Amino acid sequence: MNFTLRRHRQNPDRYLAGVALLALPLMVSSAQAQSSSSSETIPRLESTQCVTDALKELGADCYTFYGYENWDEPGDNLIQLPVAVLEPESAEAEDVPVFFFPGGPGYSSLGNQAYIEQLLKDVGNRTLVTMDHRGYIHAEPALECPDYADVSPYHNIIHTPAITSSLKPMERLETITSEVENCYNKLTEEGIDVAQYNQYTVSRDVDEIRKLLEYDQIDAFGSSTGSGTVVSFIQYYPDSVRSAILGWPWFSHLRNRPPVDEFYTAKQTFTDTLARCVADDEACRDLLPNWLLAIDQARRSLDSRPYIVDVEDADGNSDTLYFDGAAFLDTLYLMLPSAYAELPSLVADIKAGDYTRLNDFFQIDDYAAESEAPNYALGYFLSHVCGDMGSNRPSRADSLAAVQREPAILGFEPPWVCGWWGKDGDVPAEHNDPPVSDIPALAIHGQMDPCCGPRWSDHLRETMPNVQAVKFQGLGHNPVNECRSTMIQAFLDDPMATVDASCRNEVGLEPWVIEPPQ
Repeated sequence: MNFTLRRHRQNPDRYLAGVALLALPLMVSSAQAQSSSSSETIPRLESTQCVTDALKELGADCYTFYGYENWDEPGDNLIQLPVAVLEPESAEAEDVPVFFFPGGPGYSSLGNQAYIEQLLKDVGNRTLVTMDHRGYIHAEPALECPDYADVSPYHNIIHTPAITSSLKPMERLETITSEVENCYNKLTEEGIDVAQYNQYTVSRDVDEIRKLLEYDQIDAFGSSTGSGTVVSFIQYYPDSVRSAILGWPWFSHLRNRPPVDEFYTAKQTFTDTLARCVADDEACRDLLPNWLLAIDQARRSLDSRPYIVDVEDADGNSDTLYFDGAAFLDTLYLMLPSAYAELPSLVADIKAGDYTRLNDFFQIDDYAAESEAPNYALGYFLSHVCGDMGSNRPSRADSLAAVQREPAILGFEPPWVCGWWGKDGDVPAEHNDPPVSDIPALAIHGQMDPCCGPRWSDHLRETMPNVQAVKFQGLGHNPVNECRSTMIQAFLDDPMATVDASCRNEVGLEPWVIEPPQ
């Protein structure tokens, strides 16, 4: 059943009454997808049942998009993506639809009703189009490598072997790189061309979907690495975008720098946090008279005497976790939004040899021997991270030297693993160039977000002068507050107007914890 879709305004209450007539199977096997008759129109969009209960509950109109795995050299391999259109009960006919670009990379939000409801609140009385990008868990093929969750410094979070399995960095490195190689080999043996799963190809997918839905332009809303995909979409399809919302953005042309560069940029956020404490409270200055050195002194203390703890999982199996100075910085990178108020006392305690706070800081009571990332397609995660680097992908020698210089990047963001990924992503040579555009954009940042703070927008404004950046006080990655939705809606009403950012401090800072070491 192939047909041309028309833009429509549908009451969500009518959805269930019509679904029986429109229902078609959403997914076919990988073999079926690859052997589809060449007489069938590609690309195409077919009406289907929604892939999650959340989309059904929200009354979405759901479709399956069929496209080529390799747009530049179409072959037998096809991709299938679930697409959901959520229409308001009433809206202005001239409103431009908002397309949501998920982040992660590889995180599917289609089953998270609260997440989608927040997006709907953000965009107000406008149509929201959301989807799983190619390779995600509800797409076909799904690039899944579940074993990577046990070693990933990005998904295992604190208790990953990248941080805790040994005090020798090269031993920790090997636990990760072997799974990266295994993932690449698994996907290629399944007949997947992993070089095609990147922001360049995703941008083509989205523009084909835009045309099939008969939208002249879209407003693009990205989340984290999804904002990087938005910037790529602007780079390749500038006429398709009216404006962009860059949520807590991470842009590939900056992320793909040597990891140690970005690590030390993020590390500055920790010292900036202590600087705020010293400025706010004289007792903080008394506790940390040398606050500019405090983070490095705490690291040196843990390198000299690591925090070592024996743990058991739910089945009674024992293990030993090792937390040195690198582990402290890696964990702080992840935990700063919830730990910043206690940071002054934490570093003062560590310097004094008092490790009492570390049990909670390293979340020892939450230890689990095996990890899961249920909403992630971890093969897509690696394909995206490494593929978008193109020829900038580091060699193994590059990454080994980087770890020797700075062991903390083992638990930091993952571009360094790409030396063990099979090949470069199939992206144009200019893929990692700074984007050049006068399209208006609103960039949203959290003050306590070490990964994606306002410095990203400062870089972007050099070539995208119509970017407005707002920093929300006391919040981290993916900041959620009333101000966020108010500002996004105002921006969408008039993208070239200066947004009123007076509400950005509506979330107050937590009281600083200033307690001398015992």
